[in-house]
Amino acid sequence: MKKTLVLSMMLCGSVSFVLAGCGEKDQPEGDTSSTQAGDGDGDDDTSDSGDGDGDTGGDGDGEPTTTGVTQGFVPDEDFGGVSECDPFMQDCPEGEKCVPYGSTGGNWDANKCVAVTGDGAEGDTCTYGGVVEATDDCGDGLHCWDVMDVDGMAVGVCTAFCTGTADNPSCGPGTSCLIANDGSINLCVTNCDPLLQDCGSGLACFWANGNFNCIFTTQDIPLGEPCGFINDCVAGTGCLTAEVMPNCNGSACCGSFCDLSDPTCPQMGTECSSFFEEGMAPPGYENVGVCILPGA
Repeated sequence: MKKTLVLSMMLCGSVSFVLAGCGEKDQPEGDTSSTQAGDGDGDDDTSDSGDGDGDTGGDGDGEPTTTGVTQGFVPDEDFGGVSECDPFMQDCPEGEKCVPYGSTGGNWDANKCVAVTGDGAEGDTCTYGGVVEATDDCGDGLHCWDVMDVDGMAVGVCTAFCTGTADNPSCGPGTSCLIANDGSINLCVTNCDPLLQDCGSGLACFWANGNFNCIFTTQDIPLGEPCGFINDCVAGTGCLTAEVMPNCNGSACCGSFCDLSDPTCPQMGTECSSFFEEGMAPPGYENVGVCILPGA
């Protein structure tokens, strides 16, 4: 059986993803863009755009098994904040909601209750108060996510919290639950196709928490260059563990997704291999491949 590829997702500051030892980056306090990822316990870590933890493969319960992907937004040691509420239970006093925030001013690492001060609906544009204050003008049950700097303001999209539990999360059609940064982040993020890269401006389609989700890019690192978080890489690529990449000068490098029905790879020395283990690809993703060393 082909060795499983490891894609690591990590989020730092705000949110970031990573493949195999990689992770997404955080956003600085007050930064407008963020991403999400996980720490390998089912959550993804984030850097400046979202967070959550993710697993690398199948668990015997029908979950997709991938080739070479590890998920996480931020290194484990970056977490450790004490939460005052549960984002799944939303157990804050009336008129408040449980949101992720950075207890030390850096990465999202905990949850706290903040007042619901707006009435923005899901999908509406919102303004974000920063990773420490963590306030926004979205309504109850929503959080300002996918934040970017627009004329000096942190502007994002009102995004629903996942419902259910961490072991059995639930989201609406076309979205899936991104759990990151030791569970401080749990949001229903848009699903996508890595071959089409069908996400909005400032976003790319990365593998996170058992699904392909639209996540903010942080550095647009080019193909073949070292990366540390999933959302470090330019759209159309992911942060892959060095052992499956040619001439990688780091623990992981940006590798290209490819179409198994038209197996073309832009990087010399690689071939298009199935992203998922045989029989494990979710419906609609059967042709998703990744360009790696032959036999890896």
